[in-house]
Amino acid sequence: MTSRLKTILAGATMLSMASAAQSAELTFAGGWPPNSAPTAMLEEFATAVGELTNGEVSVRVFPLSLLSFAEANAGVRDGIADMTANLMAYFPAEFANFNMLAEFSELVELEEFSGELSSTAFAGAITEYVFQNCPACLGEIDGQNQVYLGAASTTSYVLQCVVPLSTVADLQGKRIRTAGAYWARWAETVGATPVSMSVNETLEGLNQGVVDCTASNTADFVNFGFIDVVKYVYVGLPGAQFNVPFTMNKDSWNGLSDENKTAMLRAHAKLVADISWVYIEEARAGKERAPGLGIEYTDASPELVALNRDFISKDKEDVARIYAERFNISTGTESAAALTEALAKWTDLTRDVSSAEQLAEIYWNEIFSKIDVATYGK
Repeated sequence: MTSRLKTILAGATMLSMASAAQSAELTFAGGWPPNSAPTAMLEEFATAVGELTNGEVSVRVFPLSLLSFAEANAGVRDGIADMTANLMAYFPAEFANFNMLAEFSELVELEEFSGELSSTAFAGAITEYVFQNCPACLGEIDGQNQVYLGAASTTSYVLQCVVPLSTVADLQGKRIRTAGAYWARWAETVGATPVSMSVNETLEGLNQGVVDCTASNTADFVNFGFIDVVKYVYVGLPGAQFNVPFTMNKDSWNGLSDENKTAMLRAHAKLVADISWVYIEEARAGKERAPGLGIEYTDASPELVALNRDFISKDKEDVARIYAERFNISTGTESAAALTEALAKWTDLTRDVSSAEQLAEIYWNEIFSKIDVATYGK
């Protein structure tokens, strides 16, 4: 073999290796069922990644098959999947700082922030805060061999009941299914009894009278069939939202070129917007169907809303105290103040949003486009 031919072959091999290093076939483990609206958004995300990377990166979505939500964190940490919706509330010890921030979603129920689009504001506020102002949060995610890529938010939690509730006295002794610490604290404070029950068991619990109400978001009213059994939906309490963070295996992230990392950020801006928006759309659909089924779907009484806002104004200090005692986090009060300020900004930014596409552009311009891909996640 001539030296010239050896040089040509060596150059071709190096080009091939460089191309392979920049291309990737990735997996996304989704915890939502097949044919659900959130899973459809994951498929759109996969399409967007392919388009934005000119085919260099592809994503295959596994809905509720490769990893469940409960398995997602360890699965992505260990490389079983490359990406996931990592519900950090399932992993309190691993993500204490992040979960503290997520509990401050209760702030969206205050008068200046409440409304149908409050979840779009909170998703923007918490995503921006974690990227820019919470090194402890990013450190926790790094400790799980992952990088953080933003967080969507469900719609606010409301009371979905088989019994009527008109006054504060009506709450006394009611058995309310709760999805986490915030809602359990709320139930105990107002004189109700919190019942820990998985969302998959809740429909039967309502149907059998095991619980009087479920504290669930307005999209799950349809998604989990509560619309088939409840007779009353009260908007305005207990409030708060469930955060839906997205994470990627750190080695998979760093296997991408800087150009493809930028494309991945752009696709995640879309994903955060799409998941947040589809919850709003599903909530609207449930509200429209309710009257035809004889369901009273209404704002809670002013007395109950006032009770709820009074609880929240005190609870944000309790959140700071609880995380200081349990996890030695000293930044709770400071974080609550910062997120309150951020919510004011994001409420203004999202006030007139009318589509997921418009929302994605705001998230990209305000947050994701400002991330330095050359250093992030190293």
